[in-house]
Amino acid sequence: MEDFKRLVARFEPEGLGPEGPGWQQRKSSQTRVGILEASIDCLATHGYARTTTQLIAETAGISRGAMLHHYATKAELIEAIIAYSFYRRAEILANGVKNISERQRVQEFAGLEILWESFLTREYRAYVELNIASRTDAEVREIFLPQARRFTQAWRDEAIRVFPEWAGDPERLAHAGDLAEAVMEGLALNAEVWDSAEQVARTRAFLRRMIGMIFYRELNFSDAG
Repeated sequence: MEDFKRLVARFEPEGLGPEGPGWQQRKSSQTRVGILEASIDCLATHGYARTTTQLIAETAGISRGAMLHHYATKAELIEAIIAYSFYRRAEILANGVKNISERQRVQEFAGLEILWESFLTREYRAYVELNIASRTDAEVREIFLPQARRFTQAWRDEAIRVFPEWAGDPERLAHAGDLAEAVMEGLALNAEVWDSAEQVARTRAFLRRMIGMIFYRELNFSDAG
């Protein structure tokens, strides 16, 4: 889908794609991808507090000096990691929606399944770590919040084209998206605490019914006060 390609392209970190036809350029791009993939793994597995540049370098299989060649400062690396986490999440959503039929999308609200699956990924766990870190680390906050807000806006810009069945009421789609994201974030964060697949499934089924009510105009947000 061209719409999702646009969304993904908007978050491709600088230097991720080959900068030229030569072997050295391709190698540089591959090394950057390796560093960022290792960073996502470290954040998802060890958390932000325990993710050091040395740990990332070891996970990527390169020297710390080689990593510093590509990301000379902590700020540069953090900015690239945050951009890459959004980039990968956009890719996951794009690939998921691309593989469902129009009937699944319109009649079954299968987009909700794609969204839920995105909350179960290591990319989302890394995102959570960065989000939490941004609350107490001013350097992370300065980079993370603008990127997060830009991702949210970009998703809204493209969603109305990806889900044309909502085209008659983009505000209603925005409300539905806000509700779905808020509920699924809560589920993703509390699933282990609840320790009940049945409870998670029940909540997801209830969310699907709510989205259906919004779509068929059985629920008006003006009634919420």
